[in-house]
Amino acid sequence: MNTIDPDLFAKLMSLPDGDRTDLLEFLGATPVGQEQLNTLIGEIENSILDKRNARVAALN
Repeated sequence: MNTIDPDLFAKLMSLPDGDRTDLLEFLGATPVGQEQLNTLIGEIENSILDKRNARVAALN
């Protein structure tokens, strides 16, 4: 069993519940390296920001 870097784990746990659950399920089924995990978390964070910015722009 591989362990997750504590900083990556903290980033993972800061994701919204649904995204975190999906990523944890993926990690349980697929071998993923630390750099890949960091990339996945970054992509999820960027997606969340993009959606948030789109909602704000739609309100203006």
